[in-house]
Amino acid sequence: MPAAAVNLLGDFFAGLATFFFPSRCRGCGNELDGGGPRLLCPACRAVLGAPFPESGISGCLIRSGETAEYGRFPYDGPAGTAVRLLKFDGVRELAPALAAALTPLAAAVAAAYGLGIIAPVPLHPRRRRERRFNQSEELGARVARATGLAYEPKLLRRVRYTRPQVELKGHERIANVAGAFATTRSLGGGRVLLVDDVITTGATVRECGRALKEAGAAVVVAAAAARAGT
Repeated sequence: MPAAAVNLLGDFFAGLATFFFPSRCRGCGNELDGGGPRLLCPACRAVLGAPFPESGISGCLIRSGETAEYGRFPYDGPAGTAVRLLKFDGVRELAPALAAALTPLAAAVAAAYGLGIIAPVPLHPRRRRERRFNQSEELGARVARATGLAYEPKLLRRVRYTRPQVELKGHERIANVAGAFATTRSLGGGRVLLVDDVITTGATVRECGRALKEAGAAVVVAAAAARAGT
């Protein structure tokens, strides 16, 4: 094999090693001790496993309204790092940690609002093919198992392909997702917990909530592992 090809292969595998066996935590930048497929240090993982706040769900409220919105941890921290790694880098190994972080909030919100159904925010089929999984489903399925709530991953569907919300500003995000969601059945007074990875402006979850309400949902509340500034 030519030397140039050998060097390219060496660089490729070195890059893989750096990604899967990093020397520094992707959350705080501190050095990681030992080997293994770890991306977050024990301190950052401990943040995700912190006890639910004594203030209850009020400490996680982002905004109230037709679809109340809650987020477990600030996006500017380990939760945001974990969300980005799961969502954009496909590190599905972080889904259990994020789901475990979200579960206490989801359970408390469900109890406070009398919710019985968990529905994840859906991806358009084209985006799902690109990403190969839906991060909100990864969280929703685990939260449903932990809380005992009915899980309906196909309750909502994305009927229009949209630009990634991360590329857009607040007012653009609202227009981007307008009319992008529909339900697959009538809800007849159902009470739904909408699960997502992160809530920023809330445009996506509010549009999902609108579709669920039009299908007959009595109450829709959104909960996410992370909450970002608006």
